[in-house]
Amino acid sequence: MNQTIRILLVEDQPICRMGIRMTLDKSEIEHQVLAEAATVAEALGQLASCGPQIDLIILDYMLPDGTGMDVISAVKKKGLAAKIVILSGEAGGAVLKQLMEAGVNGFMSKSVGPDEITSVLRSVMAGNDCTDEAHLRIKSDLKDDYETMKSLSHREIELISLCASGLNTKQIAEEMCVTPHSIENMKSSLFGKIGVKSTNELILYAFRVGLVS
Repeated sequence: MNQTIRILLVEDQPICRMGIRMTLDKSEIEHQVLAEAATVAEALGQLASCGPQIDLIILDYMLPDGTGMDVISAVKKKGLAAKIVILSGEAGGAVLKQLMEAGVNGFMSKSVGPDEITSVLRSVMAGNDCTDEAHLRIKSDLKDDYETMKSLSHREIELISLCASGLNTKQIAEEMCVTPHSIENMKSSLFGKIGVKSTNELILYAFRVGLVS
C-alpha cells in the first residue's frame, strides 16, 4: 500500500474514534482520516460530500439513528468503490450473515488490539476479505440463537420486536392487548430465557439475531 488510504470513520463514541485514529497514526499505514461521523445521518452527509474520494469505511454497526446496514445500502446505491470494515461488539451471527451478504470486506471486534486493527486494514486494502472469524461466529451464534429461538413463543418474539421498535411499556401493552404489568412479567421471563439483564440488552439481542434490522 504505497498510496494514502482515505478513510471515513463512522463510530458514535468519541473515545473509540480517538483510539482508532491513534492506532492508525502509530501504524505504518499511509492514511488520511478524510471524515468522521457519529450517526447514520452524518455518515450519509459525508458520503454525499466526499464519497468518491473515500477508499475505506471503518463502520460501527450500532448507531444512534440506525445501523451500519443503512450506511452500506447508501454506499452500494451510489456505486462507491470504498472497502468496508465493520467495527462492532454487538453484531451476532444473523447480523454478520446479513453484512457478509451485503459485501462487507472485513470485521473487527471492539476488543481487538492495535496490531490486529492494522493487520485487518492492511489485508482488506490489499484486496483480501477478512471474514474467517465472522464465518466461525456465524456458525456458532446461529446454532445457539436457533436453540434459544425454539424455546420462545410467538408472543415472546412479538414482544422482543416491539421493544426494539422503540415503543414504551404502555404502548406495547396496547399493541398486544394486555396490561403493562403483564408486559413487565413477560419481559422478566424473557430476560432469563435469553440471558439478558435489561430492556436495552433485549433490544441488542433483537438486532443481533436479525429480528429487526
